[in-house]
Amino acid sequence: MKKAVLALVTVTLVLSGCGGGSEDADASTAISESMMDQGGNDLLNVKQEEADCIGDGMVEDIGVGELKEYGFLKEDGTVAEDPSELEMSSDDAESMTNTMFDCSDVMAMMDEAMASSMGGQDPAVKECVEDVLTEDLVKEMFTAMFSGDEEGAQEGLMGPMTECISKSMGG
Repeated sequence: MKKAVLALVTVTLVLSGCGGGSEDADASTAISESMMDQGGNDLLNVKQEEADCIGDGMVEDIGVGELKEYGFLKEDGTVAEDPSELEMSSDDAESMTNTMFDCSDVMAMMDEAMASSMGGQDPAVKECVEDVLTEDLVKEMFTAMFSGDEEGAQEGLMGPMTECISKSMGG
């Protein structure tokens, strides 16, 4: 389960954008194409329209210059191959998270990831995890992750889930 959540977070790091004329359009397209290239990944199941929306939103809200400074975009405007060390300002991390949620059904992707990773779990455990996995919690996790606070992101999600699972199993 933890692996599925972390994989989704890593994949969603490919969601970002830019700002300024042709450079903006090129960066937005690069972001969208990068997301669609991830389409074979069961955790990132966005449609072209959603990928375009996310690219455009990131371009508009964060800007090409900032995304380059963060290392999300390379100097040529293409998406970095491994933006895992992303450390955005808290405002930009929140903008990125909100754009993802506005443009795609992140919660459905999280639910699918959880369902597949929890396969044969006790129904009480599954129900508990579903109750804990709220949109607010997931937004907080993504914002922390995009801010470079991987430990906080992991604790923010895994802490409540571990407690929930422990209680469900009588621990």
